[in-house]
Amino acid sequence: MASFEMEGMDDFMNGLSQIDIDRIAPKMLEEAAPILEEKVKKRAAEHKDTGSMIASIKPTKPANKDNAYRITVRPTGKDKKGVRNMDKMAYLEFGTNKQAATPVLSPAVREAEAPAAEKMQEVFDREVDYIDNL
Repeated sequence: MASFEMEGMDDFMNGLSQIDIDRIAPKMLEEAAPILEEKVKKRAAEHKDTGSMIASIKPTKPANKDNAYRITVRPTGKDKKGVRNMDKMAYLEFGTNKQAATPVLSPAVREAEAPAAEKMQEVFDREVDYIDNL
C-alpha cells in the first residue's frame, strides 16, 4: 500500500481561513469594474446616436447572492424620449425584426476578461499580503 505525507497543509488551511472574503471580494469587483465599463462604452460608441445610452453605462454596487459576489455594468435610466437605455443595449446586442444584431456586450466582456482577472488577482494579492503583515 502506498503512503503519502504532506507538510504545511495545516498552515495553508489556517491561512485560507484568515481571508475575509466578504471584505475582499467586493474590493476585487469594484476595482475591476472600470475595465469592463471602459470596454462596454468603447463598443457602444461605435453605435452612438445621441450618446445618452453611453453616458448612462455604470457599474452596480457589489452584491452577494447565493454565496456568489457579482457586479453588473449596464446602461441605466431613460433618454429624453423616455426610452430605457438598457432596451437600446438589448436592441444592439440581439437585434430586432428591423435591425440586425450588432453585439456590444459580448465582445466587450471578452476584451475585458483578461485585464479584469489580472486586476482582481492584484487586489487579492494586495489584501492577502496586508493580512499576512498584520
